[in-house]
Amino acid sequence: MVIFTAGILRIFVFKERKNFFQLFLVLSIVNPFISSTSLFFLFGVFGINLIAAKIIGDVFTSLLLFYILNFFLKD
Repeated sequence: MVIFTAGILRIFVFKERKNFFQLFLVLSIVNPFISSTSLFFLFGVFGINLIAAKIIGDVFTSLLLFYILNFFLKD
């Protein structure tokens, strides 16, 4: 699924950008740690409902990683 997502992003969003796959691989490895940390803070510290915390944490993580990709791969 990660390879499929990387291919889709490479084709439609980040066309002809150097080092895309290397950066995407690193971010894909870091993704579960950021997602778990955000879930811990939202559910454990702030007391948000577990399902809502998971959804909010995953959306936050996806937006953060997209912003990082966009920042490092801009022309």
